[in-house]
Parts: sequence; structure tokens; C-alpha cells
Amino acid sequence: MASIRHRFDASRRRRRFAIVLTLLVGGVASQNDTLIADLAADNSSTPIAPSNANNFNNASNAKTPFIFGMRVELPADDPFGYDESGICIVAPYEEFKVVLYGNHLDKIAQVMWTYTNSCADATHVVQAANQFRVHFNHIVSFPLTLKPLPEHAHAYKLCVRPKVAPGSPPIGEIYPLEDEATCITTERPPKTYFLPLPLQIFCIACLLMLSALFSGLTLGLMSLTPQELELVVKSGSKNERKCAEKILPIRKKGNLLLCALLLGNVIVNSAISILMNELTSGIYALIGATLGIVIFGEILPQSICVKKGLEVGAHTIAITQFFIYLTFVIAWPVSKLLDYLLGDEYQAYDRKRLMELIKMSMTSNGQLSNELKIAVGAMEIADKVVEDVMTKIDDVFMLPDTTILNAKTVMEIVKMGYTRIPVYSGGDKNNVTDMLYVKDLALLDPDDNFTVKTVCGYHKHPVKFVMNDTPLPSLLEAFKKGEGHLAMVKRLMNVDDSHDPVYILVGIVTLEDIVEEILQAEINDEFDVVSDNVNKVKLKKEPNRDVAKYFGDHEAPQTTISMQLQMVTLQWMIANEPAFRPKYLDTNVLERLIRSSARRIDVSSLMALGDDAINVPRLAKLYTKDEPSDKYILILEGRVQVTIGQSTMMFEAGPWHHFGDEIMRKMVAAAATLGRSTSIIGTSDLSARRPDLMFRPDFTAIVKDTCTYLEISVSAYINAYKASLMQREKPLNELSDNSRASSVTNSNLSLAEPKVGPIFDPGAMLVPESVRKPSVASTDLVKALNTVGQRDVPPVAEEEELALLPKKETV
Repeated sequence: MASIRHRFDASRRRRRFAIVLTLLVGGVASQNDTLIADLAADNSSTPIAPSNANNFNNASNAKTPFIFGMRVELPADDPFGYDESGICIVAPYEEFKVVLYGNHLDKIAQVMWTYTNSCADATHVVQAANQFRVHFNHIVSFPLTLKPLPEHAHAYKLCVRPKVAPGSPPIGEIYPLEDEATCITTERPPKTYFLPLPLQIFCIACLLMLSALFSGLTLGLMSLTPQELELVVKSGSKNERKCAEKILPIRKKGNLLLCALLLGNVIVNSAISILMNELTSGIYALIGATLGIVIFGEILPQSICVKKGLEVGAHTIAITQFFIYLTFVIAWPVSKLLDYLLGDEYQAYDRKRLMELIKMSMTSNGQLSNELKIAVGAMEIADKVVEDVMTKIDDVFMLPDTTILNAKTVMEIVKMGYTRIPVYSGGDKNNVTDMLYVKDLALLDPDDNFTVKTVCGYHKHPVKFVMNDTPLPSLLEAFKKGEGHLAMVKRLMNVDDSHDPVYILVGIVTLEDIVEEILQAEINDEFDVVSDNVNKVKLKKEPNRDVAKYFGDHEAPQTTISMQLQMVTLQWMIANEPAFRPKYLDTNVLERLIRSSARRIDVSSLMALGDDAINVPRLAKLYTKDEPSDKYILILEGRVQVTIGQSTMMFEAGPWHHFGDEIMRKMVAAAATLGRSTSIIGTSDLSARRPDLMFRPDFTAIVKDTCTYLEISVSAYINAYKASLMQREKPLNELSDNSRASSVTNSNLSLAEPKVGPIFDPGAMLVPESVRKPSVASTDLVKALNTVGQRDVPPVAEEEELALLPKKETV
């Protein structure tokens, strides 16, 4: 009602002002008394004193000031206007402008305001300024400042004192105008609210909480991508997985969720502004709404949800779904439009960005820094080439193919500590033709003076070449496929198009160099002369490889058996296993093979062997059922427990019991191809290249207590076979006298099935002379070994084994 009243008063004042302007423009206000009388009658114009139409005509003729209306111009930020009765409301002690409209206003001498019914009481009168800003016939304006009204007063009334012409009688008592349109009050009307004040304050507080929730969820939920939530579901803690599972369904509808949250936030913030404007007005409402929304609706919730968005979003999921349904009519079409224009929401990291994320995480995750470093190294190798990690050719130890492998040369190689040595021919280091493995020299006699070319020709280790700009991932894939773990690096020289391309060797690269890049750490192997390929810090070589045990008697082998037991073992193997006869293996080579293949295991202090096989040490398991093996084992001393079949039948195997006959039979059958095959380094290499030379045992063999046995792998046998071939094919003029005699003997033996000569009594060799007595068992064993056709019969009786191999050995 108050607003309707205000609009009506404003319309009435505008209509009056328009009529006055019409009179001024026409210039007929003073002549057309009838029109003015009609105007006064229609608009309730107010003369200085009470009068009727005739008085108005008399006043007009006498040129007495006559007021049509009044307009008060308040400051722009003044919240007041007019009350329900049309009285203008102003703020006390604040200056404002008053404009009067009428006729003959230039005759006004003074304007006063009083809150009583008399204009003569000076104590109740407020006099306006004597200086009029505008003072014309039809309009007067002046500034005015009023004091607060007393409690009993209702409004200030207008008093006008006209000018007195010279010679005219003085004017009597002046009375205030009673028209409410010319009254002014300083009393503020009671504030009206949309809601009761306590309820309105409570609503503002609730709206601020909703604004905070919408603002926080907009940042917290939208910053969590669906991919990150799926990652939390799979790898987060129990509480995180629970929260992520609640949020993920609505987070997948990203644009719908965003539109609902933003619409809710806008609606709530608008409501806060409206209610704050009801509590106060002007600048105070602006400051209050702004501070409330910014501090409580933006800063605090976003600072919390940026770190706890997962938990907050999960616990307020019901409110979020409610507002999605509430704003669905508007939010769904907008979200579909965004889906069409922007496409599906998907965030993917390329390799470089992922590497940078991991690097930034390394500083904050101290416990995972090593693991993260490995992850970064694995991704960084995609940007590197072979030349970045190789060992330069100047730092590589190489041998010419004409080098004679005598005792001095072999010991020099051993002292250098290298196990793989590139071999070049023609005196040109760019012409690498072979690779010499120190393991190939294990069964050779240094006194035979073989050349490097001869040894490499039998073993035929392949040499792999790669270009210097080959990406590391490509080389790693080649190494993983079994194409060796070492490669020579070459570079193409810039030559004219008219000539063939020329390549030079620039270095060597191994699998270890690639692993170093992945691990982001230095692994110093035999080819490393510097600590790394960047700083070039020289290494102090301290070889700790016990390679000398493969060569003669310069140093004792790691596992030593007596000479008597070595000789008995040699005779037994020649007599009982065709694969070890001189037709295939030279006797001297076989002797070195026996010395290098001896093993000893003492598990008495590590386990108490029983029915529980879980506690058995790994080294104590010679064979495991159904696991492929390439080992031939001959028990020399001690006991081995063997478990056979589904019923787990168990028995003990003692000295001279052997396992892996199937492997030796396969070696004899494949003897024609062994000399032409390339080198086989170990079991993994064997399973990749020659799986036909392995066997799958149907039993489990476990060492019991202390055991000495002979373990010969397929790769060791192949190396011995190739060493025997070199012994036989060595020219006679390059052999010493002793070697020549041995070679001739071996050549004769290789032409036909050898005849085993008389074998001495092992008991006479192993039993001390003081207790040596004739043994029927030993005599029978000698007869059996000397009998053709029974060479595969080992000692079978436990009593015979104990008699032949007593516990004390004599040298």
C-alpha cells in the first residue's frame, strides 16, 4: 500500500508540474484567471490563507503568492520517501532541497516551517534560508535542514510571508498551510519485513550455509575427475573408496552436476541480497551481503573442500541430488547443450606430463622417492638413444683374434676381471668379429696355446651390432627376445654418395646400461671404467671375481675333493656314462670338468628334515617334481632323500647314485649338432634355444645333512665338448710333446668305441693302509667295470658303497 501511495503522489505532482509548465510556456497564466481558478479547484491548490474561488481570484488580481504544490529532492542514498498519508519523510540534520510551484511566487519574502498551528511562535518555527536558489513567478527552490520533531508533533507545516509593498498596511497573523502535500516529517515509519525479523535472520543464515555448500561442492566435486575417482575406488583407503563410490555416479554426469550447483548458488545468493536489503538499505545492505557471501559463501567453503572435497561431497550427496532434481528442468537442457558443444569429459595425461607429475610427487613422498625415481627412469628411456648410455670404445677392453691364450694371457684376462671380451680381426678395432667369454676358457689347458680365433670359432657367440641412434626401448625389446645382452655400437660416417657407407665402432652397450637408466642409479659392471657416462669419474677397479678357479691349479677351486676321489669319479663316469667317454670328451677336459663341477651342501644347521618340505632351503633341492632341469648329478658323499610318485614314496640315495641320465642320452644323440651350435650360456638361454636338451623329473630330490656331489649342466657339457673338439683338431706342430701325445691318444680313442682298461680297486686307494683289507664288494665292482656290456651298472649295495668310500680320506 505504501508503494502504491508513493506512486500516486508522484503522479499527481508530475501532473501539477506539467500544468504549471504549460502556463509558463503559453505566457497566459496572469491573464487567464478562469483557467487558474479551474486549476486551483481541480488540484486543491493552497493560498497563503484560507480562501475560496473568489478569494483566489482576488489574490490573483492582487498578485498575492499562491502555492500549487511542493517537491522535496532527497539525496540519492536516502532510503525514505513518503508515508501512507502523502507526507514527505526526511532525515533530520541533513540538508535537502525544497521546490515550490504556484503563482506570483516572486512576491514571497520568507518561507518558514512550524510543527504547531501558529507561524508567529518563534520557538516552534524553523526558518528557511533567505537566499533562494531559484526565485521566479511560478517556481521557488531553496535548501532546508530540519531538526527531529518533538514527540507530540506530527509534521512540519509550511508558512509563507509575502512581501509588503511600500505604503501598504502591514500583514496580520500568518497561519500554516494545512495541505498534507506541503508537510514534511522527520519521523521514520516502522520497518516492514517480508518475514518476521527472527525468521528472516534465520533464513539468511541458512541461505549462507547453502551458498557455502554449493560453492564448495562446485570446486571440490568438479576438481575430481571420473578417472581420479575410479583410481581412488581401486587403490584408496577403505574410507576413501566408500566416499568415491557414492560420488562417482553423479560425477560422471559432469555438466548436469555443474549446472545444478551453479543454479542453486545463484538463486541462494540472490535471495541473500534481497533479505539483506530488507534488514538494512543502501551501502550497508551492499557491504553486508558482499561480506557474507564472499567470506562464508566462497572463501571458507572452498578452502575446506579443496582438501576435503571427497568427504564433504560424500556426506552431502543427498542435498546435491535434491537440487539436481529441483533444477532439472533448466539444468538438463543446458547440460545436454554443453555435452554437444564440448564433448564428453575425459582427462588423459601424456607421458611427459605424467613424468612431471611423478617428479613433483617425489619431493613430497620421501618414502616412495626410490620407487618414483624408477618409474620416471622407465618412462624417460623413450627419449634416449643408445649413444646416451653406451660405454665408449676407448674404455672397452678388446683382444685381437691372433692372441695366443697361454697361461700368461689367460691370467692377465682373469686379473682384468672381464667376462665378455670383444674380439677384432685384421688389426682393425672397427672389425669386431667374435665375442670371447671367459667361461669358454674354463675347460681349456693354457699350455695348449690356442688362439682367440680358434676358441671363438668353436663357441660361436653371436655379435650384435646396433646403430648409435637406436632408441633404447627398441634395444630393450631385442634384449628381452633373447638376442643377447650386449651389443656393439656403430656409427655411419659421412661419405659421398658415390661411395659405400662406412661404419665405425663408437662403443658398447649392455642390458645393464639400460637398467641403470631405469633405476636411475649406477651399476658398475666389468665394462665400466668410469662411474657414469656424464661425469667421467674413473673407477678404482678391484675385481673380486674368482675366475682363476677355472684354470689349472693356480688357485684352489671353491669346492675341493681329494685327488683319489677325482680319479675314482673319472673312471666311474667313463665306465658308466657314454656321454663322458673319450669319444665325446677329452680325458683332460673331463678332469677339469669334474674339478669345476664339484658341489658341497651342508644343511645340518639349517633344517631338520622331516615330512614338512616347506622349510627346506632352496639350495638343498636338487630336483623338484615337474620342474624342467638341465642338470646331471652324481652323488659322491652323503645322502639324498628322493620322493617319487603320487603316493610320495620315499627312499634315500647314497654315493654313486646319479640323476639326469635322460639329459646325457640326449647329449649323445645331439652330439653331431653341438659343435655347430652357437653358445648356450645358462639354463634360461638353454630353455629358449634348445628346450629339447632339458628333462622334466617325476621325482623330488632333497639333500639330507651334508652332501658332496657332481653337478654338470648342459651348457658346461657343451663347453667341454667344444674344448675336446679343439684338442683333437689342433695341428700337431702347435702342440708340446706332452700335449701331442695326449692328442694322438684322444684321436685314436675317438675313432671307435673305447675299451675300458683295467680299473684299480677304489678301496685300496681310499682306505688307509693300516686298515686296508681285501674286499669282496670292491673286487666284484672292479670285475663289473672291466666287463664289456655291463658298463652301466653302478654300485647298488649300500654296504659296498660304505666299504668303497669310507668317511676319512687320505691324500
